[in-house]
Amino acid sequence: MYENYLPLLGGMAGRTPLALNGIPDGLGAVTVPVRRQGEDRVPRDTKRRTRISQADLHTTARTSLFAPPDGMSTTDLAWVLDRPRRKWSTVVSRFGHRAEVVTDKLIRAGGIVLRCDVDEDRMKLGQPREWRLSNAWQEQAPDALAELRPRRDPDVVRSEMIALLAGLTQPRLSIEREALEGVPPGTGFVVPDRTATTAKSWATYEAALRAACTWTRMDRVPGAAELAGHAWGDTHIEWSGARILVFSQLVGEDFPLAVDRSDVEIRLRGPLVWQHGCAIADASRARPWIGLPKDGMRLLGEIKCSATGVLVMENAETFQVVSAMPDITESWLCVWGKGKAVVNTADLINSLGVGRVAAWMDLDATGLEIFTMLGKTIHQPVLPVAMTLDLLMTGPARQRANPELQAKAERADKLLAAKIEPRLSGELVEMARYIKETGKAVEQQLLHERVLPHLLDLLESL
Repeated sequence: MYENYLPLLGGMAGRTPLALNGIPDGLGAVTVPVRRQGEDRVPRDTKRRTRISQADLHTTARTSLFAPPDGMSTTDLAWVLDRPRRKWSTVVSRFGHRAEVVTDKLIRAGGIVLRCDVDEDRMKLGQPREWRLSNAWQEQAPDALAELRPRRDPDVVRSEMIALLAGLTQPRLSIEREALEGVPPGTGFVVPDRTATTAKSWATYEAALRAACTWTRMDRVPGAAELAGHAWGDTHIEWSGARILVFSQLVGEDFPLAVDRSDVEIRLRGPLVWQHGCAIADASRARPWIGLPKDGMRLLGEIKCSATGVLVMENAETFQVVSAMPDITESWLCVWGKGKAVVNTADLINSLGVGRVAAWMDLDATGLEIFTMLGKTIHQPVLPVAMTLDLLMTGPARQRANPELQAKAERADKLLAAKIEPRLSGELVEMARYIKETGKAVEQQLLHERVLPHLLDLLESL
């Protein structure tokens, strides 16, 4: 059963809704982003007015995560998925007089976003220029195409997979071997019923299982491209969000720990479920937490969150301790993003629309800096929790290995505190001034005994 999602969820940077004439019912138009200083931004002229020479047309309804329009042939669907972008002239050459009807169905299915000219004088939608696969469809295209264009005998492929699993005694892989051995001959490419993974697509399942077998036989942590080359024969194949999740389930390791890759891990614990077509991640059931790729969550799939608030933490140990507190994780989504990388959680938090966002950082200049960075990227007030002048003054100061390193660290903290003081407000300003004078730093782990017994009350009082 397909879950519903918003096709542009996570991809709205630089986009703002447009009120144009000629937009069909059930569709909406947004600005086409421009790239400036490494960020997608709303296009504006010299007077800061929104430029609308072009617009992207998309569905405004919640649609199936990946369900092609009724009546679309396998051949046509394969052609749609084969390229992430098609010029309108190419679409017309392919579909002829059906081009507009097919395009309309694909937009409403959440499969494509149609880029059109805009008549700015009449504020009217103009002629199509090109279409682009939506983020979700583009992510799933390789696996979907593998199923649409089968060139192999399913029984032979399953035998290959069973042989690949031979000699591997890890419990998770043993379960998959037994599951594959139990598939009756003549069955098509389907994920075995007794799999312990959440895979729903055979292409995703096979790719993840091949990678898991290869990884298990290696004696070091491989790079993502290296592992793809050994497992799939091509170092340029992208690790989709679904493949990452199923691979992690098979090897029992979070992807950033198992594979050397630049994508940022976000750790989550609390009332949130993320589904991307072939796999599901439930942060309320994960023990002790679940790690998911930032880009995958930002661009793809459906996120369901019933949390009353989000609590962002700077340190992994603090995150892990709080994640084990059910009275908090029942209603608060706990998030960790590794130091300054915590800012990478902003896209996710912005998409959730929760009532409160709280942040618990180290009581030092860097912690205050991260707090300000987070506040600039999240579209609602970020509230400090357990970040008080009293805790800073009375907590145990961080001690460096020798007096020289201690003096150097204190000088750096003083300078940074002076720099960020104007960006702060309330009691955080007083903390910055105190650090500017003393250079003192208190790490949040050393405050667990004082804060954790009262953390829920502190959160609920925000």
